[in-house]
Amino acid sequence: MREVRLAELIARDWIGLEVEVIGSPNECEVGIKGDVVDESEKTFKIMTEKGLKVVAKKGRSFRVWYGERVVDVEGDLTAFKPEERITKGLKLIRRSKGVVV
Repeated sequence: MREVRLAELIARDWIGLEVEVIGSPNECEVGIKGDVVDESEKTFKIMTEKGLKVVAKKGRSFRVWYGERVVDVEGDLTAFKPEERITKGLKLIRRSKGVVV
């Protein structure tokens, strides 16, 4: 069941989601929390209480508030162009439901 939730999260647009950096090789990034206002292949732009922060996806871990759920996601799973990530997420959803892609 958790895999389906993760696939659903990967398959959606992240703009507007609340995220928090929970793991990073740069200790200064841990604890950055806010709403995703933009994303690229390699970064999230997060609007925090202190302003806009740009955080790399690779090598980071994120806690994401998705509806009423809270999901921890490895940034490497999101390190694609948004449109590519959505396609990959949809494939994961289909596979988890037994649909061959």
